Parts: sequence; structure tokens; C-alpha cells
Amino acid sequence: MMLNLVGEVGEFASKIAKSIRKSEATIDKNDIFVKGEWFRSSEKDLKAEAGDILWQLSGLCSVMGWSLEDVAKANLAKLADRKNRGVIIGNGDKR
Repeated sequence: MMLNLVGEVGEFASKIAKSIRKSEATIDKNDIFVKGEWFRSSEKDLKAEAGDILWQLSGLCSVMGWSLEDVAKANLAKLADRKNRGVIIGNGDKR
């Protein structure tokens, strides 16, 4: 499941990378800015890839005995803690 998850993330990233290479989308300051027409024509495919990612992640979490909800809540708590400590931008895991 881990390798399938990585593969699905790779497929999602590849669709974005190809659009950047073709100048259909640009990237600036770690944010993807997609030209409207390209995104509208690709949204269905991107959403399908996101669904594949979610399916693989859900399966992996299930095997580990975790719910996606618990994982999401823990991540939100981690980010809130980083924000409170003023380290949201850097590596806030190290205390």
C-alpha cells in the first residue's frame, strides 16, 4: 500500500509537472498558479488522482489501526502547536 500511495502521489505531481513544462501552469513561491482553462479541463483528472491518493492512504491507515479522522485531528493539533510556538514556517517538530 505504501508503494501504491507513492505511485498515486507521483501521478498527481506528474500531471502538474507536465502542465508547468508546457507553460500551461506556472509555479511561484511554492504555490502552483494554474491558468484557468488548463485547470478546468484537468480538474476531473486531478480529482480522480486525489481520490486514488485518499483511497491508498485510507487503506494504509486502516492497516496501521488509525482512522483518517484521528490522523487529521492530530495533524491540526500539531500545526496549532507550531503556530502557538511561532515555528509554523520552519521545522517545528524539534523542541
